[in-house]
Amino acid sequence: MHTTRPISIILRTPLFVVGLCLSLTCQSPSKEVPHNIILFIGDGMGTAHMSASHTMADTSHLARLSAGGFLSTQSADDYITDSAASATALATGIKTTNGTVSMTPAGDTLRTVLEAAEALGMSTGLVVTSSVTHATPACFASHVDQRSKHQEIARQIAGSEVDVLFGGGLGYFLPVGTGSSLRHDEMDLIATLSETHSITLMQEDFNKIPTDKPAVALLSRDEMPPANQQTVTLARMTRKALEILRRNPRGFFLLVEGSQIDWAAHDNLFDPLVDEMLDFNDAVGVGLDFAEQDGETLVIVTADHETGGLSLLDGSITEGTVSKYTFATTSHTGTMVPLLAFGPAASTFGGIHDNTHVGRLMLNWFER
Repeated sequence: MHTTRPISIILRTPLFVVGLCLSLTCQSPSKEVPHNIILFIGDGMGTAHMSASHTMADTSHLARLSAGGFLSTQSADDYITDSAASATALATGIKTTNGTVSMTPAGDTLRTVLEAAEALGMSTGLVVTSSVTHATPACFASHVDQRSKHQEIARQIAGSEVDVLFGGGLGYFLPVGTGSSLRHDEMDLIATLSETHSITLMQEDFNKIPTDKPAVALLSRDEMPPANQQTVTLARMTRKALEILRRNPRGFFLLVEGSQIDWAAHDNLFDPLVDEMLDFNDAVGVGLDFAEQDGETLVIVTADHETGGLSLLDGSITEGTVSKYTFATTSHTGTMVPLLAFGPAASTFGGIHDNTHVGRLMLNWFER
């Protein structure tokens, strides 16, 4: 477990950079290596999802990002990736097969950027609206051959040095026989975490979380409620995480995932999708505000894959509306996803890259 340290860098990447190799530099950062990194992942978020948010948000924080490009998302064994394979690429810089969590197709363990940050004495955090054992957060703090192994993922996360753990998934941390348990054994992982972290299990207690020590807030048995039913929003969780992580002078790495964008897109539900995108947009705004004040924090915004094949067919920027849209599928697609950044080294994210590019860059910085 680490004491807290200061926060620093964020990458900016424009939201609607449709001209391929965008490397806009609206500001000239003083450092080329970030002291802190905040990685925002919009699960299932494509350019049309971002366009809808940009049209309908009161303030499009995604448009504040200053550099950008695109990522291809194919996994090691399929043109259409799943979240585990794509998050592994983002977390480790190496491709793997669908369903695999930060391991090679041959079963070897891959080092993640979160683990590399911890080895440097940096603070780390996972903030999501799914269960914290879901594929994307799992890939940063655990290693299993199948993403469905939530109980083992929870065990590994509880044994890691993650300083901030916010989201759902309480049931996977409680022993069998406990009312909300989703485990099949008697491991009490909440008891394990309580030895080093403050523990919050009720949404109404979220504001009481102390900022002077590591913290766990598991606010639902499995996934969090959807954005339009949330009292603890992704933005609130991001803000609290930054208050804790910024105390470490060695810096921090924070993953923030808008997990349920993907689920709304799978169901072809446009209004819930927009709600999730606006929730994600607000969280990005919190990260950018911090990065602008800090001056050493890199903010990266990207997606693991596109879901739904969404197209926007009519609307009005002036009125903030999308009046006509269509979905092509209820599944993932192979379409490139946006890559946006702000802060130190933001320009290194311009252009078209494979999704391993993000993981490789972060690991290079953390192996300094």
